[in-house]
Amino acid sequence: MTLPSAALAQAYQSCLQEAFSQSPLLIQRWCAGLLESLDQRAQEAFSDAETTLYVGAIAALRTNQPAIEQGFTLALKKTMAEDKRPPSEKTDEAAAHPFSALKFQDLELMGDQQIQTTVDSARLLQVVRMGCEAALADFSARLSTAQGLGDIGMDRNPLRPEVVCQALLTLLQDLPASLAARSCWLGQGAAFLGQELQALYVLLNARLAKLGVASATCGVIAPRQSLNESSAGLGNHTGDTPEPPGRDEVLTLDHLHHLLAGDYDASFERQPADAPAAAGAYLVPQARDLLVQLKDKVLAASSAASTLGPSLAHEVMGLMMAQMARDNRLLPPLRQVMAQAVPAYLRLAATDPRFFSDKTHPARRLLEVITGESLAFASENASGFASFMQDLQPVVLGLQEKEAGDTRHFAQLLQAFENRRSRPAPALSAAQDRAVLALLQAEQRNLLAEKIAGEIRMRRDFFSASRVITAFLTGPWAQVMAKERLLGEHGGLGTQKARFSLALGELLWSLNIAQASHHRPRLLKMIPDMLKAVREGLLSIDYPLAQSKAFFDEVMVIHQAALQPQSATAQTSLRARGLVPTSVDAAQPWLAPAEAQDSGFVEDWAAETLPPSQPEASQAELSADVEAAAGAQRVELQLGDWVELQSDTQWLRAQLTWVSPHNTLLMFTGQGGRMHSMTARVLQKLLRLELVKVISQQGVVDGALDTVARTAMRNSIAGGSPH
Repeated sequence: MTLPSAALAQAYQSCLQEAFSQSPLLIQRWCAGLLESLDQRAQEAFSDAETTLYVGAIAALRTNQPAIEQGFTLALKKTMAEDKRPPSEKTDEAAAHPFSALKFQDLELMGDQQIQTTVDSARLLQVVRMGCEAALADFSARLSTAQGLGDIGMDRNPLRPEVVCQALLTLLQDLPASLAARSCWLGQGAAFLGQELQALYVLLNARLAKLGVASATCGVIAPRQSLNESSAGLGNHTGDTPEPPGRDEVLTLDHLHHLLAGDYDASFERQPADAPAAAGAYLVPQARDLLVQLKDKVLAASSAASTLGPSLAHEVMGLMMAQMARDNRLLPPLRQVMAQAVPAYLRLAATDPRFFSDKTHPARRLLEVITGESLAFASENASGFASFMQDLQPVVLGLQEKEAGDTRHFAQLLQAFENRRSRPAPALSAAQDRAVLALLQAEQRNLLAEKIAGEIRMRRDFFSASRVITAFLTGPWAQVMAKERLLGEHGGLGTQKARFSLALGELLWSLNIAQASHHRPRLLKMIPDMLKAVREGLLSIDYPLAQSKAFFDEVMVIHQAALQPQSATAQTSLRARGLVPTSVDAAQPWLAPAEAQDSGFVEDWAAETLPPSQPEASQAELSADVEAAAGAQRVELQLGDWVELQSDTQWLRAQLTWVSPHNTLLMFTGQGGRMHSMTARVLQKLLRLELVKVISQQGVVDGALDTVARTAMRNSIAGGSPH
């Protein structure tokens, strides 16, 4: 029997409270087991240095044990609270989460201590997961039900190993202990933490079962990850593109860090341009024979300190090109091009390590431009793909020349390719400029209109008897006043800067039946000019007069009532008329027809999902439901991301090319320069309804280099050290 929502919520809170009450006992047992393990390792040490290391770790743990036991529960609560926050709101510390996908570009800025901590963190999570995975699955299934989830949301489990490990790491990093001591604690204590979590999950699962909570069985929602990314150093890649199979563990995170920092640069000066390339026999067949022949030479070179830099650069380049040649986001002809480019890029790796640290390097830019533009095509039959491949052919031929491998040669190829691809008509660029200008103006006006709508509601003479009139005043008329103010700030309206603002005061006075009925001559005199001003105000923002008919009809009824005796009964009738629902949503951004046409604006059609007779409460509930659902599955897009969106029953591929300064409006550009703009709110709705699908949230080159970093991480974990 399924429990009601209130009972499930109560069971969920009871589970969390039990976890918090058990956490002090858990950390006490962890400290006790760790001390015993460290003492045994100290007795079994093979050298004085090893003995000193473990004895120091024991002394440091005993000194800090009270702080660990007292602070763990609070650290766990803080980490759980931070885990709930959207990615855009996470703190800098949370953004640098050691269990997030490791970024290649971050390694250059990391110090040796950060490298060691990153490896220790990843190794800790790997061991802890292995120790508790059996109980974790059952517990997450039952906890998902208590959370009201239809599926098993592994990443929605607030007590999952990532959260617990992060809490422990945050706590330990703030203690007055050496890096060596903390590394010993994490290395020796990982298995104990896994065992303790296993026992905790069994206990909490039994508690939920006793409370009548059933296990979710509708499927498993894997931890959320960006497209083409995976968890750092854990070896469970879940993106679109598989990583290369296992290979010799030559590259480590520490090696990669020093390569990016330039510590090996001196060794490159002695390398000829045609130096041997690195191992990488897992590459596509076109490059495999060449790399197999060079493998022994590279491995021999890597053993000598004088050639460590070039050999590492070769290996990194080989791994990167392998990943690009296997990236499923690239169409087969593009993957073929990546395979053909391997020899030239391996030659470059022998002489120029700046490729990896300088994002503006011509050879790197060439790959980024080619792969980035290729994402515009969903298939080989897509419009423009044949022309793209034709423009790319000279690059392929150029990479096969003897000079290929020289930085200047790559620069020439890049310049020539960009020249061939920069042939769009000037009219296209002008259209995009008009679209951006229209959206900028719309956002500025909408933000000001929202402020003005609040001011209107706060007026003492604000008319609230009719929702039709209220929606008009806080919607279209707030837009009119916003444009008037904006033009006034720039000297655009001369002596009539406040005409529409003044018309608001007259309109509100005329809508007060009790007041206006005592001044009928004044009302009769002002009505024509006032209504003329309202119409001209709507025309100033290109607002369709037909959409304001309900407003004018309602105003006419009120004025007629004010001009007749016994207006009290008319007022009562008016309040009844005010129950008529309106489709105007003053909170929604609005674009003038010309602005919408210039930018390919996608309207918010959510209000059309309810029949006109639906009561206002249902409209509010629908809006709340839509927002809640969109928030639960919110996707954060960045400039350069690619999506497929449905337009006129066809799927089109487009790139996010512009985001407004206040992040309320976005513009996507597709093939041929066709633009599609929308509000951020509408985008989330379309994503939820799968009318917009994310194709790529990371560049192909950056994704390949991040894969290299994760490979180095796995090698470091497997080797027991980052070095």
